[in-house]
Amino acid sequence: MRQWLRGLCLAVSFCTLIPATAAAQDVESLKRELEAMRRQFESLRQQYERGLQELGERLETLQAQHAPVADPQARPAPAPAAEAGARAEKGPSLAQLLTPRQPFALAQPGRSLFFDIGASGDFIADFTSNGSARRRDGTFNGRENRLFPREVSIAMFGRVDPFASAAIRISAGEEAPPDGARRGSEIAVSLEEANATLLALPLGTTARFGLMRPRFGTLNVVHMDDLPQVDRPNVLTRFFGEEQLNLEKGLEAGFILPTPFYEELSLGVFDGDNETAFGRGSLRDPLVLGRLRNFFELDAWGALQLDFSAGTGATVDDRRNTVAGVGLKYKWAPTTGYAFPVVTLAGEAIYGNRKLRDDSGTLVERRAERWGQYLYGQLDVDKRWAGGLRYDWTERPATPGREWALSPYVQFKPSEFLRFRLQYKHTAETGSVSRETDEIFLQGSFVLGAHPTERF
Repeated sequence: MRQWLRGLCLAVSFCTLIPATAAAQDVESLKRELEAMRRQFESLRQQYERGLQELGERLETLQAQHAPVADPQARPAPAPAAEAGARAEKGPSLAQLLTPRQPFALAQPGRSLFFDIGASGDFIADFTSNGSARRRDGTFNGRENRLFPREVSIAMFGRVDPFASAAIRISAGEEAPPDGARRGSEIAVSLEEANATLLALPLGTTARFGLMRPRFGTLNVVHMDDLPQVDRPNVLTRFFGEEQLNLEKGLEAGFILPTPFYEELSLGVFDGDNETAFGRGSLRDPLVLGRLRNFFELDAWGALQLDFSAGTGATVDDRRNTVAGVGLKYKWAPTTGYAFPVVTLAGEAIYGNRKLRDDSGTLVERRAERWGQYLYGQLDVDKRWAGGLRYDWTERPATPGREWALSPYVQFKPSEFLRFRLQYKHTAETGSVSRETDEIFLQGSFVLGAHPTERF
């Protein structure tokens, strides 16, 4: 038994010793291989470093051999920036000014150009007394106590080619029924804008031709959905009608004057189809309009816009009507923390000098000089909420009488594409008839797709 046990122990010890010996041999072999690889890597690293050092030394030697000898008599060539500055100080030559500008390339050959398209809607509810509704003396004549679409439009605008851009705007809205007619809901569709702008004319001039809103005053170029209040100021509607100088056909040129601040001069010749102020509708005696717009950056004090406008044309009864205006608009916001104007102050004054026939119908003429103005202020509490107050005072341009109005309003904008307003307006009129009118406006407007940014 003892011999048998002794043999069994020897067998177990032998079986255990063989794997342990093999494992020890494997570890030693791996260590030797790892050490060999480390020595090879170190040798290669040293060889690469020596090669890079030799190449660097050869390059420095070659550069020293081929370096040009400096001529002490030679003057250094002026830097390109210095040359450009010298040319800028001298100013462009007359030939350069008269040469049409080279436009920017918009697309590669074979690729079509695209234009932007957008839509907007402007809806208003006008609440007033039954007496004002019967007399139709509200702001929106014939649409008192109604919710109506004032303007729903589709606009397309973009580049025609590298030399010109174009804009087309089709609008629809509910029109006031004729005097004596029953109330209705007739929607009129009209082509409101269709014009092209030439962008590469000499002297930095741009020119528009076609159907457009002329550059006159501060608010004439502003569409209905972008007005600062629900309605246009009374002086503008009395002198030019509810649409102002819209739907004019003609040619208008604009030029940026070379002044230290932004100054834009525009001059246009139009048919004169506005029946409220002109109405002759003929280029034989055209409507001529001009405007000088100035813009001043006041840094921490905000920004200021000042514009002067003037125009003259013939009325429906072939009498001369001349108008002039001055507008002022100021915006202020803190330099940090606000991405919107906090305070807005604006106003405009209009002067009219109009020849009228004598009431008896004879050829005797009389002259009517009239004034009007408006002034408003707006405070933006945040990006969504704002409130303001507008004051109107105006004389009637062709008949005796004057009126004033006071309009507080509140504005809510959930986003840049949706806006709601609540506005109260009290109007007092004196003259041949004295009356007072109180109205409440509710406005909702929206924008779909592309929409040009609002002007300052």
